[in-house]
Amino acid sequence: MRVFLIILFLLQYSCFLLAQNQSDEVFQQIEQAIKKADANALSNYFNSMVDLTIIDKEQTYSNSHAMYVVKEFFMNYPVRSFSILHKGNAGDNIYAVGSYISTKGAFDTNIFIKKYGNTYKINQLRFEPDK
Repeated sequence: MRVFLIILFLLQYSCFLLAQNQSDEVFQQIEQAIKKADANALSNYFNSMVDLTIIDKEQTYSNSHAMYVVKEFFMNYPVRSFSILHKGNAGDNIYAVGSYISTKGAFDTNIFIKKYGNTYKINQLRFEPDK
């Protein structure tokens, strides 16, 4: 019985590590897309509907419309640097907090993703002025 419990624990732990590695890889790809101001690449991770907060405007967009809104943000606030500072999870949601530095100012960035089947999708993305 003890061996069975140990095996069960190891299987659960290995599944947890695999899921963590997958989400880390997704966040790395999202981070690269933002660093390059590549709204097209970033939109590959958008869910069908995305809650966007850009500066002081908050709205829900279809993934294709969200791509254009983010593309406009990248054009209006060209990226100097972007980095993810912290990652975590809250229930089913996985999130990252980042710092977007543009030529016109700094923005706190929040990215909320959720796993759907075998893929992770962005449900919410925020670029808010750093205070």
